[in-house]
Amino acid sequence: MKSVRKIGVCIMLLVLLGIIPVFAGGAQEKSDDGVVKLQFASWMVAEASGGEEIIPAKIAEWEAAHPGVEVEVVPLGWEETPDKIIQQTIAKNMPDIFTIESLWLGKFEGMPNCVEDLSSYMDAGFTSELIPAYKSGIMNGRTAGLLWSPNPMFIVYNKELAAKAGVSGTPKSLEDWVSQAEKISALGDDIYGLGLQLGIDEYSADFFHILAWMKGADLLDASGKPVVDSAEMADTVDLVKSLVDRKIVPFGEEVRNLRTMFAQGKLGFFIEGPWIAGILDAEGMSRDEWGAAAVPGNVSPCSHLLCMSAQTENKDLAWDLMKYIVSEESLTSEYFKGTGLLPVVAYQYDNAIYNDEPTRIALEAMSNLKNPNVWQSQKKYEIEIAFMEVVQKILLNDDDIGSSLSALNEDIAEIISE
Repeated sequence: MKSVRKIGVCIMLLVLLGIIPVFAGGAQEKSDDGVVKLQFASWMVAEASGGEEIIPAKIAEWEAAHPGVEVEVVPLGWEETPDKIIQQTIAKNMPDIFTIESLWLGKFEGMPNCVEDLSSYMDAGFTSELIPAYKSGIMNGRTAGLLWSPNPMFIVYNKELAAKAGVSGTPKSLEDWVSQAEKISALGDDIYGLGLQLGIDEYSADFFHILAWMKGADLLDASGKPVVDSAEMADTVDLVKSLVDRKIVPFGEEVRNLRTMFAQGKLGFFIEGPWIAGILDAEGMSRDEWGAAAVPGNVSPCSHLLCMSAQTENKDLAWDLMKYIVSEESLTSEYFKGTGLLPVVAYQYDNAIYNDEPTRIALEAMSNLKNPNVWQSQKKYEIEIAFMEVVQKILLNDDDIGSSLSALNEDIAEIISE
């Protein structure tokens, strides 16, 4: 696990030595004719998710209202974003505005010369128009990110498979959820009841929290002390191992594969957020073929946040564009229609387009949002990777759960103390 902890340091050294390339940033770029250039980087223009055409088109309208300003829209893949932004921060070559997930907020908020504190821009008049979830961009007293899309997690289920299995698709408890997944899995050898992300990455760990909370387990307690060796966590890991061993959960499938399997009718349930609508559209699955249901417990937010580079020379312009992206109703409504992603401005929900079932479920889920305690730690990445490494060993090698989690608890304590 110590090798994992060295990844961030290695990346920084490689960038400084010029071994890892970085793409051109917009922080200090002006053309000879005095045109101000801004750069906006996001995975929402890099993937077939419904936003790749809407966003550039609407940003072009903002440009038209700001003569002398040009915006370069840069596609940046979701998986690439954390390392790429770290590299660019070190190289002082950052995009002026970029998108992050809420689960990465601690990483970037704590990195020197990375994100601008937006508190001075978030005046009372502006924040009064926003839903309370906008505070998910605040950490350690700094507004490190502007909430773009609040994304509470919910259950997505295949209506046809649920009907064939004689289940509701809307579980009322963890036990009910497992029971329904078992019945769907029994429909055929190539059909799985539930998709879980079980890779060695932060995203998998943050989804694992949802199951752990239902069992009363967590990685850290409220004071930041490791508690991964609890009986409740052992019970959670044992449940996941049982589901994998009985082929109710496919093992080794990353999120994009799970989405494809779902669209192909080979997966009954999985956990997603509002963005799934646009993704399944691209997979060729119509919106009346799948349904949304509330997770029977707490869910971690997976919000999209806009960050302003602390290095940009054009902070006022960057803020004006950020505010436009999250609040211009002609943009947010079209963005929702294409992607399923929800707006942050409260009054916009009066629009009838937000009366669909997934939106209703997502809005209800906002009352069950819970930030994992590990998100407050600057060692979040290391702790969650260490956790998923142990989970993988248990799933692959039948390592003893109790002793593995006990050793992990010691390792996490060491990570925190370093």
